[in-house]
Amino acid sequence: MSAAVRSRAAATAAISAVRRIHAGRVASEQQNQSPGYRRPWAYFRRRQQQSLPRVAPAFQDAQADRGTGASDVGGEPPEIWRQPGEAPGARAGTVGRIDVVRVASGGGGDEKDGDGSGGGWGGSNLGNQFPTPKEICRGLDKFVIGQERAKKVLSVAVYNHYKRVSCESFSSRSAGDSSESDTDMVELEKSNILVMGPTGSGKTLLAKTLARFVNVPFVIADATTLTQAGYVGEDVESILYKLLAAADFDIAAAQQGIVYIDEVDKITKKAESINLSRDVSGEGVQQALLKMLEGTVVSVPEKGARRHPRGDNIQIDTKNILFICGGAFVDLEKTISERRHDSSIGFGAPVRSNMRTGSVVNAEITSTLLESVESGDLIAYGLIPEFVGRFPVLVSLSSLSEDQLVEVLTKPKNALGRQYTKLFGMNDVKLHFTEKALRLIAKRAISKNTGARGLRSILETILTEAMYEIPETRTGKDKIDAVVVDEESVGSVNQHGFGAKILSGEGALDLYLDKQNKESVVRQSDGEPEVDAETPSRVANM
Repeated sequence: MSAAVRSRAAATAAISAVRRIHAGRVASEQQNQSPGYRRPWAYFRRRQQQSLPRVAPAFQDAQADRGTGASDVGGEPPEIWRQPGEAPGARAGTVGRIDVVRVASGGGGDEKDGDGSGGGWGGSNLGNQFPTPKEICRGLDKFVIGQERAKKVLSVAVYNHYKRVSCESFSSRSAGDSSESDTDMVELEKSNILVMGPTGSGKTLLAKTLARFVNVPFVIADATTLTQAGYVGEDVESILYKLLAAADFDIAAAQQGIVYIDEVDKITKKAESINLSRDVSGEGVQQALLKMLEGTVVSVPEKGARRHPRGDNIQIDTKNILFICGGAFVDLEKTISERRHDSSIGFGAPVRSNMRTGSVVNAEITSTLLESVESGDLIAYGLIPEFVGRFPVLVSLSSLSEDQLVEVLTKPKNALGRQYTKLFGMNDVKLHFTEKALRLIAKRAISKNTGARGLRSILETILTEAMYEIPETRTGKDKIDAVVVDEESVGSVNQHGFGAKILSGEGALDLYLDKQNKESVVRQSDGEPEVDAETPSRVANM
């Protein structure tokens, strides 16, 4: 036998041996493995259930909820997940996640089902009892300092909006009446509001207070998180889902709510360039908001996630939803100044050269220029014409003066002084501000160019040491009676002070006030300039 024949026979024998070994291994694996779990993923799930028996019942219940048509291999998540403590198959007749719709207790209404009937919310449900513009403005005065022009414009806009909604609901009820005049056939359109102003001027607070006063669902959305459909980020429909959640999933109430879109100046379209990529977070968001702002029926995913072909959607009509957009619109005053051809000659004239170089412009000058803003200025800033046209009401807020900042600290219901007074009162400690200290705090906030938002930062710096010491339990002379904020505590406009003074002992605050009153009397007797009668103290009766 030749060598070639012998090698061929040896190779054939080796191949036969390998095949027998492989067949034996396959047979043993088939004996150890059940026929229903031959695929790798199904085998892994079976092994995972065996190692974690406490998860297996929930998995089996989910399979039971899915029905008999579910496959053992692969599979998809159930359409309706069973809630903890719910029996398997208990939700077989439901078609969505929302079972019960609750009505907010602001209007004193009772619970109702999801058909939208009944009361509970305000808005058009108030009918002829809806507050007048002057009543709305007086309600805003309790929470917002200054901005008289903006309060009037917002009050009129909100009143006209809900009067229009109430008129439409009345017209729909009397649609069968044949004695309608030409005026009754006129359809009223809504007027959305665009609010502009420097940071800390009260844009968000005005919108919050308006929604609280008219008792309608209100939601604040951040425009910086929105992107065009199909890209990473939130879709514009997520705004309506938040409004629906704020209305306790009452669709009828949500369709009369108020949506405040903040930081809308951050979604301006980018400058034209050779880059062919889409502007998904700028101009794309503006285009996605167009129909929603004007009024249309929007399909909102029921679970608040992105759109899914198999997901259930909630139909929301945005025709009667009032949209308020706000933004600081930094450097918009430069565009306005260029359009007006403002002169730099004369005392107090805004210097256009400083605007071109990008230096900090006085907030008072900025507020004056924003009062004369036009639609063309916003288009030049980066908003598309279709977006600007959806906002017929343009409101500009002015920067707060020193006197107004002092009032922000003391007068409103939620004044910062009252907030810290309540915080210290939880430890039985009084908080006391002098008049000069309040003036210095206001001046420092103006120098920071952050408006009312800078007040809290300054107060936190002054009161940090006192808030660190107060929680310690002390008795007798070591017991802290009050905390005083005076000129030395605040310091100057450009320099920090020594922090708030801590007074210990029973009646320490009364002794301090008596001492200050005596010193003021002595200064007046020595011929020093007379100070304000309120200067010794503004006791924390805020």
